[in-house]
Amino acid sequence: MLGRNENALLQATREHRDIKRLVRTVDTLPKLIGEALLKKYVADAPALYLVPGRFEVRDTGLVLTFTVAAVVRNVAGQAQARKGDGVDIGVDQLMLLATRALHEHRIGDATWFLRRGEMVDDEIFEAAGITALEMLFESSLIEMDSNWALEELDDFKSFHGDVDLGGKAGSDEHAKWLNSPPDFSTSNPDAQLDVQLPGAST
Repeated sequence: MLGRNENALLQATREHRDIKRLVRTVDTLPKLIGEALLKKYVADAPALYLVPGRFEVRDTGLVLTFTVAAVVRNVAGQAQARKGDGVDIGVDQLMLLATRALHEHRIGDATWFLRRGEMVDDEIFEAAGITALEMLFESSLIEMDSNWALEELDDFKSFHGDVDLGGKAGSDEHAKWLNSPPDFSTSNPDAQLDVQLPGAST
């Protein structure tokens, strides 16, 4: 559900006529912090990033929320970065573009509404001429029915299990076994099961 709607929102943003013309980067926001995130912002700006979403249950359905981050760079100062200076686009203009692309549009499984936004106050961004704004988009209610969960799943074709008799390895080791590839450097399962069902690739 979240993944499908994330892809739909990203596609709608990328395909908006003015965004294609004026925005350098439209992408999901990577899990970076500090200097690594700053370097990406500097390279990508002006940019619109879609931050992976969340959901909550309301009445008979789900409401999804996604954050769209607008990022611009203007070394002339924060005022120019916020409003634009006639040469470089401002974060206010990016907000307007994102609103035109998503607000009150039926995209994916829902209609989307811009609920609120706020400037990101970070000294490391300000020193580099970066200005960022976060906008929260909320979906209309997505009704759930008896087939809703099953429609999201691919066909079940194979099963792999790592068996820890008595649970003595502990949850930290279990988490390592789930890595891809599995990490068996400090412990090993007592047994492993691999079952191939009809339709599985061999």
